[in-house]
Amino acid sequence: MQISRIKVEALICPLCGKGNSCGNQDDKSKTCWCADPVITFPKGLLAQVPEHLQGKACICKSCVDKFHQDSA
Repeated sequence: MQISRIKVEALICPLCGKGNSCGNQDDKSKTCWCADPVITFPKGLLAQVPEHLQGKACICKSCVDKFHQDSA
């Protein structure tokens, strides 16, 4: 039996597979977009992240914005 490993990319959104522009991983000299106090990450959004990627890769701003638009 062959065991395949899933490579987690910290700079890839676990929901859409595109770049997440994470300033915390990419460039420690600037503040990440997610630090904006206006941006929220509701439980319903976080629950969409596959279990094996939870806490390992950041959701991108586009997915956060889309979740809020769809929930409005």
